Amino acid sequence: MSMNQVLTEIDRGIAVLQKARALCLKGEAAAVTKVKPGKPTKTPAKSSMSEESRARIAAAQKKRWAKVKRERNKAAKAAKAGV
Repeated sequence: MSMNQVLTEIDRGIAVLQKARALCLKGEAAAVTKVKPGKPTKTPAKSSMSEESRARIAAAQKKRWAKVKRERNKAAKAAKAGV
């Protein structure tokens, strides 16, 4: 291939990429204009948990951690006794 042929191929590639870029930008502009101005968007409602439910979950978690801590202490005492 001569230098002119290489440059011609590069120019063709650039032209294809520029067309693709223009199409992408056109699609973005169309997506932006579809939103009606002045119309507020709705925010999803936050789900709230009752204090009672929150306290019940916290108590259950504390109970689980107490069990883990008890088992860890038993294992440590058994290891000390075995030494």
